[in-house]
Amino acid sequence: MNNLQKSAIANFISDPKLKLVKLNEQEYMEGHIAYRSQQNEPEMILKATFKVIEKHQSSQESYSILSIGCGSGLFEKPFLKKLIELNKSIHFVGIDPNKVECVKTEEWCHKLNRFQPDKFTFKIHPIKLEKFESSQSFDIILLIHSFYLFSEIESSFHKIYELLEEEGIVVIVIAIKTELRELLYYVTQRLYQRSILLSDDLYQFFSEHNISVHQEIIESPLNITKCFQKDSQLGKHLLDFIVGANTTYFSPSQLQVLLDYLSSNSQKLEGGEIMIPTSVSLYYFQKQKEEEIKKRN
Repeated sequence: MNNLQKSAIANFISDPKLKLVKLNEQEYMEGHIAYRSQQNEPEMILKATFKVIEKHQSSQESYSILSIGCGSGLFEKPFLKKLIELNKSIHFVGIDPNKVECVKTEEWCHKLNRFQPDKFTFKIHPIKLEKFESSQSFDIILLIHSFYLFSEIESSFHKIYELLEEEGIVVIVIAIKTELRELLYYVTQRLYQRSILLSDDLYQFFSEHNISVHQEIIESPLNITKCFQKDSQLGKHLLDFIVGANTTYFSPSQLQVLLDYLSSNSQKLEGGEIMIPTSVSLYYFQKQKEEEIKKRN
């Protein structure tokens, strides 16, 4: 993104005339579902995560899995179902500060448990990571689009590492700062007086602490065609989620500035679809055995 465009969108979001209203639980969920429906990123993340497991843990018959920021389980549900289909036994723990979404996760977990009681057990905790205590460690820890919630990387990372079993794997999926994410970045600063953590922040942390991680970049353009269709409910949900605020309160001219910004950073395909680039980093690392750490030191 050029500096002029970056400055223009920053000024647009910071303008006091622009009324920013937070999304409620229902609006956020509808936006999240709309967003996922307009790209194939979830399938690509699922495929990449299974490649990691197949490479490092395919011989295991059972897994203890912790999902930090599990939400309603949009990633976790298909992930766990696929593991069960592979005849794996699973003890799943999900944590998320959003109580409403935790209830939804509990609902489908109960169904999975009734269907496969000998293969699947679970516990869901509606709390933040810093409040979570566990006597067990985990073979797999997932942080799928949840690092944005953390105010500080180092303490969060140390806790995650403590919860990880020897030779266990952490999989982190986090957005790369693109023109699309720029909107949410500035909206978060104004609404919550804080910055959201993005891929570059994590990469810098790993580099500064000499932490050996693998990184895969997953590119999945987002279809924003519906955002430009005035009466499209899906388009409205999608636009709200992209911005991170309820765009109902934007004036027609403000809404047009937003749409012009999205349009100028998009590509129109022959079929008429309007696609905007978006990408995430999938980071993963494996906890070394204590004797290996001692040898290195």
